[in-house]
Amino acid sequence: MLSLEARYSLTRFGAKSLLPAAIVFSVIHETGPIITGLVVSGRVGAGIGAELASMKVTEQIDAIEASAVNPYRLLAATRILACILMLPLLTLAADCCGLVMGWITQFMVEPVSLHQFINAGFSGADFNDFLPPTFKTAVFGLIIGLIACFQGMRTQGGAAGVGRAATSSVVLSSLFVILADVVLVKLIILFFP
Repeated sequence: MLSLEARYSLTRFGAKSLLPAAIVFSVIHETGPIITGLVVSGRVGAGIGAELASMKVTEQIDAIEASAVNPYRLLAATRILACILMLPLLTLAADCCGLVMGWITQFMVEPVSLHQFINAGFSGADFNDFLPPTFKTAVFGLIIGLIACFQGMRTQGGAAGVGRAATSSVVLSSLFVILADVVLVKLIILFFP
Protein backbone atom coordinates (compact mmCIF):
# COMPACT_ATOMS: atom_id res chain seq x y z
CA MET A 1 0.00 0.00 0.00
CA LEU A 2 2.79 2.41 0.93
CA SER A 3 4.55 1.53 -2.29
CA LEU A 4 1.53 2.33 -4.42
CA GLU A 5 0.82 5.64 -2.66
CA ALA A 6 4.46 6.69 -2.77
CA ARG A 7 4.71 5.70 -6.44
CA TYR A 8 1.86 8.05 -7.32
CA SER A 9 3.38 10.99 -5.43
CA LEU A 10 6.94 10.44 -6.61
CA THR A 11 5.87 9.98 -10.25
CA ARG A 12 3.95 13.22 -10.06
CA PHE A 13 7.10 15.09 -9.06
CA GLY A 14 9.44 13.21 -11.40
CA ALA A 15 11.24 11.30 -8.66
CA LYS A 16 10.07 7.74 -9.37
CA SER A 17 13.65 6.47 -9.11
CA LEU A 18 13.58 7.29 -5.38
CA LEU A 19 10.75 4.83 -4.70
CA PRO A 20 12.96 1.92 -3.49
CA ALA A 21 14.81 4.24 -1.10
CA ALA A 22 11.53 5.68 0.17
CA ILE A 23 10.18 2.20 0.85
CA VAL A 24 13.37 1.01 2.54
CA PHE A 25 13.67 4.05 4.78
CA SER A 26 10.00 4.19 5.74
CA VAL A 27 9.88 0.48 6.57
CA ILE A 28 13.11 0.45 8.57
CA HIS A 29 12.70 3.80 10.32
CA GLU A 30 9.07 3.70 11.32
CA THR A 31 6.68 1.14 9.89
CA GLY A 32 8.59 -1.99 10.94
CA PRO A 33 9.32 -0.93 14.54
CA ILE A 34 5.92 0.55 15.37
CA ILE A 35 3.85 -2.22 13.77
CA THR A 36 5.98 -4.85 15.50
CA GLY A 37 5.63 -3.05 18.82
CA LEU A 38 1.86 -2.84 18.49
CA VAL A 39 1.47 -6.46 17.40
CA VAL A 40 3.64 -7.69 20.27
CA SER A 41 1.82 -5.47 22.75
CA GLY A 42 -1.46 -7.01 21.61
CA ARG A 43 -0.36 -10.60 21.55
CA VAL A 44 2.36 -10.88 24.17
CA GLY A 45 1.05 -8.15 26.45
CA ALA A 46 -2.31 -9.89 26.72
CA GLY A 47 -0.63 -13.25 27.24
CA ILE A 48 1.66 -12.06 30.02
CA GLY A 49 -1.11 -10.07 31.71
CA ALA A 50 -3.57 -12.96 31.62
CA GLU A 51 -1.00 -15.56 32.69
CA LEU A 52 0.21 -13.60 35.70
CA ALA A 53 -3.33 -12.55 36.59
CA SER A 54 -4.42 -16.17 36.54
CA MET A 55 -1.51 -17.08 38.80
CA LYS A 56 -2.42 -14.23 41.16
CA VAL A 57 -6.10 -15.17 41.32
CA THR A 58 -5.37 -18.84 41.96
CA GLU A 59 -2.84 -17.85 44.67
CA GLN A 60 0.14 -19.42 42.90
CA ILE A 61 2.13 -16.21 43.35
CA ASP A 62 1.38 -16.31 47.09
CA ALA A 63 2.67 -19.89 47.16
CA ILE A 64 5.88 -18.78 45.44
CA GLU A 65 6.32 -16.04 48.06
CA ALA A 66 5.70 -18.57 50.84
CA SER A 67 8.53 -20.66 49.39
CA ALA A 68 10.91 -17.73 50.01
CA VAL A 69 11.32 -17.07 46.28
CA ASN A 70 10.94 -13.55 44.94
CA PRO A 71 8.03 -13.77 42.45
CA TYR A 72 9.05 -10.53 40.78
CA ARG A 73 12.48 -11.91 39.98
CA LEU A 74 11.14 -15.32 38.96
CA LEU A 75 8.05 -14.30 37.00
CA ALA A 76 8.31 -10.63 36.02
CA ALA A 77 12.02 -10.09 35.37
CA THR A 78 12.31 -13.04 33.01
CA ARG A 79 9.30 -11.93 30.96
CA ILE A 80 10.51 -8.33 30.78
CA LEU A 81 13.98 -9.46 29.70
CA ALA A 82 12.48 -11.72 27.04
CA CYS A 83 10.44 -8.81 25.65
CA ILE A 84 13.51 -6.53 25.59
CA LEU A 85 15.66 -9.09 23.79
CA MET A 86 13.13 -10.41 21.30
CA LEU A 87 11.50 -7.23 20.03
CA PRO A 88 14.57 -6.05 18.05
CA LEU A 89 14.84 -9.51 16.45
CA LEU A 90 11.16 -9.51 15.57
CA THR A 91 11.60 -6.02 14.14
CA LEU A 92 14.37 -7.23 11.84
CA ALA A 93 12.09 -10.03 10.63
CA ALA A 94 9.24 -7.55 10.10
CA ASP A 95 11.57 -5.19 8.22
CA CYS A 96 12.63 -8.01 5.88
CA CYS A 97 9.01 -8.98 5.25
CA GLY A 98 8.08 -5.35 4.65
CA LEU A 99 10.89 -4.88 2.16
CA VAL A 100 9.98 -8.06 0.28
CA MET A 101 6.34 -6.99 0.13
CA GLY A 102 7.40 -3.53 -1.06
CA TRP A 103 9.41 -5.18 -3.82
CA ILE A 104 6.49 -7.44 -4.77
CA THR A 105 4.20 -4.41 -5.02
CA GLN A 106 6.81 -2.59 -7.08
CA PHE A 107 7.28 -5.66 -9.27
CA MET A 108 3.56 -5.93 -9.98
CA VAL A 109 3.45 -2.38 -11.31
CA GLU A 110 6.84 -2.16 -12.96
CA PRO A 111 9.01 -5.33 -13.15
CA VAL A 112 12.34 -4.87 -11.37
CA SER A 113 14.59 -7.54 -9.87
CA LEU A 114 14.95 -7.90 -6.13
CA HIS A 115 18.68 -7.23 -6.48
CA GLN A 116 18.05 -3.92 -8.25
CA PHE A 117 15.37 -2.96 -5.75
CA ILE A 118 17.66 -3.63 -2.77
CA ASN A 119 20.64 -1.85 -4.36
CA ALA A 120 18.55 1.21 -5.17
CA GLY A 121 16.91 1.18 -1.74
CA PHE A 122 20.10 0.90 0.28
CA SER A 123 22.28 3.10 -1.97
CA GLY A 124 22.13 6.18 0.27
CA ALA A 125 21.96 4.38 3.58
CA ASP A 126 24.62 3.89 6.20
CA PHE A 127 24.78 1.89 9.42
CA ASN A 128 23.33 4.68 11.60
CA ASP A 129 20.13 4.59 9.58
CA PHE A 130 19.26 1.09 10.80
CA LEU A 131 20.63 0.68 14.31
CA PRO A 132 18.64 3.30 16.30
CA PRO A 133 15.21 2.47 14.85
CA THR A 134 15.74 -1.24 15.44
CA PHE A 135 16.98 -0.83 18.99
CA LYS A 136 14.22 1.57 19.97
CA THR A 137 12.06 -1.53 19.96
CA ALA A 138 14.02 -2.73 22.99
CA VAL A 139 12.42 0.20 24.81
CA PHE A 140 9.07 -0.95 23.45
CA GLY A 141 9.80 -4.39 24.88
CA LEU A 142 10.61 -2.88 28.27
CA ILE A 143 7.34 -0.96 28.22
CA ILE A 144 5.25 -3.96 27.16
CA GLY A 145 6.88 -6.26 29.71
CA LEU A 146 6.59 -3.80 32.61
CA ILE A 147 2.97 -2.90 31.96
CA ALA A 148 1.83 -6.47 31.36
CA CYS A 149 3.62 -7.76 34.46
CA PHE A 150 2.30 -4.90 36.59
CA GLN A 151 -1.27 -5.43 35.42
CA GLY A 152 -1.02 -9.19 35.94
CA MET A 153 0.57 -9.03 39.39
CA ARG A 154 -1.99 -6.61 40.83
CA THR A 155 -5.10 -8.48 39.67
CA GLN A 156 -8.03 -9.08 41.98
CA GLY A 157 -11.52 -10.43 41.51
CA GLY A 158 -11.35 -13.89 39.98
CA ALA A 159 -11.91 -14.59 36.30
CA ALA A 160 -13.27 -11.10 35.62
CA GLY A 161 -10.05 -9.67 37.03
CA VAL A 162 -8.01 -11.85 34.67
CA GLY A 163 -9.94 -10.48 31.69
CA ARG A 164 -9.51 -6.91 32.92
CA ALA A 165 -5.77 -7.45 33.40
CA ALA A 166 -5.34 -8.81 29.87
CA THR A 167 -7.37 -5.98 28.35
CA SER A 168 -5.65 -3.22 30.30
CA SER A 169 -2.25 -4.73 29.47
CA VAL A 170 -2.98 -4.45 25.75
CA VAL A 171 -4.53 -0.99 25.90
CA LEU A 172 -1.90 0.59 28.13
CA SER A 173 1.10 -1.01 26.46
CA SER A 174 -0.16 0.01 22.99
CA LEU A 175 -0.72 3.56 24.16
CA PHE A 176 2.70 3.81 25.81
CA VAL A 177 4.44 2.22 22.81
CA ILE A 178 3.00 4.95 20.58
CA LEU A 179 3.96 7.68 23.05
CA ALA A 180 7.46 6.24 23.45
CA ASP A 181 7.81 6.10 19.68
CA VAL A 182 7.14 9.83 19.43
CA VAL A 183 9.77 10.60 22.06
CA LEU A 184 12.32 8.13 20.67
CA VAL A 185 11.94 9.41 17.10
CA LYS A 186 12.68 12.90 18.37
CA LEU A 187 15.75 11.64 20.27
CA ILE A 188 16.98 9.62 17.28
CA ILE A 189 16.67 12.68 15.02
CA LEU A 190 18.49 14.75 17.64
CA PHE A 191 21.39 12.36 18.28
CA PHE A 192 21.66 10.63 14.88
CA PRO A 193 21.07 13.39 12.31
